[in-house]
Amino acid sequence: MKKQDTVYQMLDALKNGAYTAGTLALGTLGLVCEEAEKVVEAVRLRCEASRVEGELDGELMEVGELAYAAYTGNSQVSDTMEEKMRTIDGLKLELDSLNGQLGRTAEHRVCPVCGRAVEREDRFCRDCGEKLD
Repeated sequence: MKKQDTVYQMLDALKNGAYTAGTLALGTLGLVCEEAEKVVEAVRLRCEASRVEGELDGELMEVGELAYAAYTGNSQVSDTMEEKMRTIDGLKLELDSLNGQLGRTAEHRVCPVCGRAVEREDRFCRDCGEKLD
């Protein structure tokens, strides 16, 4: 009878060890899945940021063409130019949001009058027209 009890104790210990190992494996798998989801989300955000950057570059090129058209005397470009500038402002805000989610921070100056973010190279606020230092 004692040998049989010893065998049962060993089987119980083996069963408990297998259960513990399985629980640890599942916990580890859960952690790995969480990290994989974070990586996938970061890649998605980077792709989205790249798309916005490309769209922003295209809009800036069009603004350059419109500026040149205005310079050469085409007076019909002002409405289109203003629309493009608003589109660019929206894209920059979207890009800033994406970069913030990715942990990329850009140091922006802000307009002392309206508080809107302005680029380092800006001499005037794009929103209120205030002259910047």
